Amino acid sequence: MDKRSSVFFLGAAAIIALAGFTAEASAQDKVIRIGGLFPMSGPGAYFGAQDKQGIELAIDQLNKTGVNGYKFEVRFEDSACSPLPATQAAKRLLDQYKPHVVIGEECSDATLAVMPLMAQAKVPLLNAGSSSIKVTDPGNPWTFRIMPNEVMQGVDIATNAYKRLNARKAALLYENTNAGIGNAKVFAETFKNLGGEILAEIGFGRDVNDFTAIATRVAGLGKVDVIPTYTLEGQGLRITQALAQASVTKGGGGQAIQLGTIWLPFGFEQKAGKAALGYVRIVQFDPTDKRGVVQDFVGTFTAKYNQAPTHINAHAFDQILVIADAVRRGATDSQSIRDLMATTKGFAGVTGSVEFDKSNQNIKMDTIHYMETLPDLSWKALGWN
Repeated sequence: MDKRSSVFFLGAAAIIALAGFTAEASAQDKVIRIGGLFPMSGPGAYFGAQDKQGIELAIDQLNKTGVNGYKFEVRFEDSACSPLPATQAAKRLLDQYKPHVVIGEECSDATLAVMPLMAQAKVPLLNAGSSSIKVTDPGNPWTFRIMPNEVMQGVDIATNAYKRLNARKAALLYENTNAGIGNAKVFAETFKNLGGEILAEIGFGRDVNDFTAIATRVAGLGKVDVIPTYTLEGQGLRITQALAQASVTKGGGGQAIQLGTIWLPFGFEQKAGKAALGYVRIVQFDPTDKRGVVQDFVGTFTAKYNQAPTHINAHAFDQILVIADAVRRGATDSQSIRDLMATTKGFAGVTGSVEFDKSNQNIKMDTIHYMETLPDLSWKALGWN
């Protein structure tokens, strides 16, 4: 081989190698990086464990074929259901992982703490579990929420309590957080406007473990029809048992019906035992829903984890599918994910429908499902929405 041929050969080889490297790099670049901010420790750790299951199932399914040539990956950080660890976790994600989109948190105070960081970084934040109205009102162009906010929930629960349960007297129990105070306030205002009476509004810190005194106080109020309760699982369990022991609720031979929110996980009744009898609470997912998308989810989840999915599993699963829907419609980076998520309409997930308003709040109410706890601790879907 002469010198000119050698030069030509080496040059061609370099071009081919470069082309191969570029194609490989391009393939590697076609990944949507998702940051997951969820409580993996502390009182809300059950949220994180179940969120992780739903997210990983969705990503496994999507990555079998990809979406518009894109695959999805996720990195989780422990946000601990609290503002300071949540902001620290968010900074780690933004600085080290550089996500195209972030999902989480579950607790409102933690979500509110990380929102400014996401807006400054121009990375969309897709939230499922936080209910505080402040998350989407007055609006943050980089924050989205797929669940009804505290006003939508509070109005709906109060209206159903008054009209469907014929409740006229209520006692409110709530943790002293943005979400707890906000939910209780909306219920109280709506219930009173309908003609109901609020006999007591009792707030408490997350450090309270003994609810005997509070249950005794509620028992002393006389006839109470409903007791809306806003708190995480640990305290919720102790409250439910204390109310039953004080013979206030149906589980203890009383007449009051405890009303709850999506903060409590599936399996709560088994822990609470017969104290949970008659408990009516909302969840974001009805596993008895006959829609194909729901039954497919139930089947694949059960096959992967050898257990039935919870509403937390379900709304985590839907968060990924909402992002994938934006990618399917052409999103490729943070800005386009934000822009196309804002135009989401007609999305039908396992929890229900998603359509965002101008403040990026989902306006669909079919993500609220009411369940009543029966004597055998199973659920009865009430079909109120």
